[in-house]
Amino acid sequence: MNDKQPNIIKIFWNDYWAFISAVFCIVAIGFYFYDIFVATNSSGFMWVAIGMFLLGLFGFIVRYISIVSLYNSGIEAKAVISEVGFFRDRGYIKYIYSFENKKYASQLSVMKNKTTASYQIGEEIEVIVDRENPKKSLIKRLIV
Repeated sequence: MNDKQPNIIKIFWNDYWAFISAVFCIVAIGFYFYDIFVATNSSGFMWVAIGMFLLGLFGFIVRYISIVSLYNSGIEAKAVISEVGFFRDRGYIKYIYSFENKKYASQLSVMKNKTTASYQIGEEIEVIVDRENPKKSLIKRLIV
């Protein structure tokens, strides 16, 4: 159905939950190197680091797989942005779309960047809607 595949870099920079999961991995690596090079006696940071890294990696993989599967099995629809809000580096985009003659409202948690900050209320966008659960959707431009 879709000719282009989701871009892992776009998902990382635009999707809030994917970004937070990846940051968990980066912080975990910092803890690991702290335990190896700075800590004089084993302070347990290594085990915390390993746990954080695995948790962050698991979260990122689950989010990525769910986005890719929704993209591959979903159907495109037109939506209109109803609300956009940001606080510091994170935010949300709310939009309304129709699927099979029924209206749905959805919200996507995003990171604030040039792409996400450019969305305006009333702007028409393309979304990918889950066929089995039309309440689930993604903004196409943020992942491809």
